[in-house]
Amino acid sequence: MSSSSSNITQRWPSEAHRGQNGFCDSYEPADKEHPNDSTLRNVRYAQWMLEYKGVPLPSKEKLRELGTKKPSPPDTLDYVDEKIKQLKRQHARDLESLFAFQADELRQKMLDHRRCIDDSAYMDIDENYPDQVEFREALRQLDQRMRDDPATKLALEDALSTLRYTYLKTLLPLIRRRRALRDREIKIRKQRDASFPQSIEEYHDIAERDVQLRVARFLAADNTEQEGMMDKFGWAYRQVDPLRTAYKSNAEFRAEIQSALKDIQASDPRRRVNKQLTIEPPFPFTKFSPLQ
Repeated sequence: MSSSSSNITQRWPSEAHRGQNGFCDSYEPADKEHPNDSTLRNVRYAQWMLEYKGVPLPSKEKLRELGTKKPSPPDTLDYVDEKIKQLKRQHARDLESLFAFQADELRQKMLDHRRCIDDSAYMDIDENYPDQVEFREALRQLDQRMRDDPATKLALEDALSTLRYTYLKTLLPLIRRRRALRDREIKIRKQRDASFPQSIEEYHDIAERDVQLRVARFLAADNTEQEGMMDKFGWAYRQVDPLRTAYKSNAEFRAEIQSALKDIQASDPRRRVNKQLTIEPPFPFTKFSPLQ
């Protein structure tokens, strides 16, 4: 930052908030007649907040509706994912609005500066008069400060950091909750994969179709494939032996398993025969002997 910005009020961290997210107020006393840069930055940010995100006061009916107890939102992974997507889209819209607001403000500031420029800057300065030389240098410094405009740059960064902190303050708990829900789903899936029905009744009670088909494939597989599935899903012999014995001894249950697997094979598009490959070619020969 240039030397012209040395008078800009900085935010200094407070020792009382060490390890937390706290900032102390400006070390300069509050003066309503001559507000400091920090106060002006807060006012500009509040103006944007009221203009873009402000809402009118709700009616009595709306207040009563807000006061009624509503059912808590579902604590599911899909719901949390959608909340994160909505929050990111809203943050993108907020950034776009904030940048447009700041660009308009900066443009108006530059226009005001150009309109109020002192014509005396174009007057002939007599170098023999120190007052005239000092006056000219002061005008040059003023024009340079307006071009550099460190106060406005600091205001832009301050508003952006405030908006991003608010965004992250809401986003991080959702990300932590999504991670916890994913871990819970993985744990439930592992527990579900590690379980194996002990009887035909337990097999019929399985609610998940994919789990039921996995058990059916295991029962219809040969010994080598069964060993591989046991290693993959963590099944022990004492888990699979009761139902495997029932599958071998119960012809009706064995027919049910084979019928279920046939239905899956018939509906699997990868196992469908491509009829175009079986159509006879239109010519009697597909290959021609080379010319002698």
